Amino acid sequence: MILFFILQPNGLGALGGKRRRARITVEKWLKAFESYLAEGAGAAAHTTAAYRRDVLEFAGFLSDAHPDWDWSSVGETEVLAWMAQGLKTKKRSTMARKLMSLRKFFDFLLSRGVVAANPARQVRPPRQGRHLPPRLSVDEAFHLVQGPQRQMDGKKLSPRGKAAALRDMAMLELTYSSGLRVSELVGLDTGHLRLDLGMARVVDGKGGRERWVPVGSRAEEALKSYLAARGELVPQGQEQQALFLNQKGGRISQRSVQRLVARFAGELSAGRKLSPHALRHAMATHLLEGGADLRSVQEMLGHKSLSTTQKYTHLTVDHLLKVYDQAHPRAHEAGEEDK
Repeated sequence: MILFFILQPNGLGALGGKRRRARITVEKWLKAFESYLAEGAGAAAHTTAAYRRDVLEFAGFLSDAHPDWDWSSVGETEVLAWMAQGLKTKKRSTMARKLMSLRKFFDFLLSRGVVAANPARQVRPPRQGRHLPPRLSVDEAFHLVQGPQRQMDGKKLSPRGKAAALRDMAMLELTYSSGLRVSELVGLDTGHLRLDLGMARVVDGKGGRERWVPVGSRAEEALKSYLAARGELVPQGQEQQALFLNQKGGRISQRSVQRLVARFAGELSAGRKLSPHALRHAMATHLLEGGADLRSVQEMLGHKSLSTTQKYTHLTVDHLLKVYDQAHPRAHEAGEEDK
C-alpha cells in the first residue's frame, strides 16, 4: 500500500495514468496535423488555430466520458454525443463548423493509418436556418465608408493622426469596393496592389488561395491618399511590407478594423451593430441588384461554391418583393376586390 502511493502521487491511480497517456497521444497527432495544415494544405494560421481548438474540445469530451479512449476507438456514437452536448449551448452553425474540423482531423488520421474509418463523416451537420446578413442600403454603405472623412473635416490633425484617418478611410472603401474578408484586408501587403490596373491580389482568408479583385475608383483614390501619408506610421529606419499599419508601425489587427466599423455603424442608427462582413455583404448585394452576374460575384468574393454566393440572390429577391409590395399600386388590388 505504501508503494502504491509512492508510484501514484496524490492518489491518481490508474485513471490519472490513462488521462496522461491520452493527453500525450492527443498532442502528438495534433502537432502532426498542424504541420500538415500549415505546410501541406497551406491553411491560414487562424484556420489552423480553430481546428486545434475544436479537436481539443472533442478530446476533452472523450476524456470525461471514457478515460481510456484512443483515436482508433472513436465511433459515430461518440461524435453524435459530442454534437448533442454542444447544441445545448452553442449555435447550429458553430457546431457544424466544429464537425467540419473533426472531419478534417479524422481524414488526416485515416491517411496516416491511425484509424480505419472517419466517424465524423457518418454524422450529418445540424440543419441551418436561412441566415440573411444585415442589410445596408447604398446610402448607408456610403455613409459608413465616409465616416473617417467626416472626422477629418474641419479638424487640424497631426501628420500621424491624418495618416491614421486616411488609413481608416482606405480600409473601409476597399472592403466595400472589393468585398474583402477582414482577414484578407489586414493581410494585404503594399506589393499586392496594382492600382495602375485597378486591381489587388488577395490571399484568401479561407485556405490561402489567391485571387485578383477589382478596386473601384473611390477606393483607388483613398488608397493613393493613404499611401502618400503612410510613411508617418512607419518606424524610422524600418521597412514594413504590411499595407495597413497601426500606430506602432506593425500590421493592423482584425480587432482594430472591427472597432472601426462598429464606431461608424452607431451613426446609422442608435445601437446598431455591424461587423466588417456587413460591407462585404453589401458589396455583393449591390452588385447583384445592379445587374452583375452570379459567377462574377462568386469570383470576386472568393467563394469555392456557387451555392454560397446564391444566398445573396435570396436576399435580393426578398428585398425586391418587399419593395414591390410596399410601392406597386396593383400589388394587393386583387385581394382588396375579394373582400
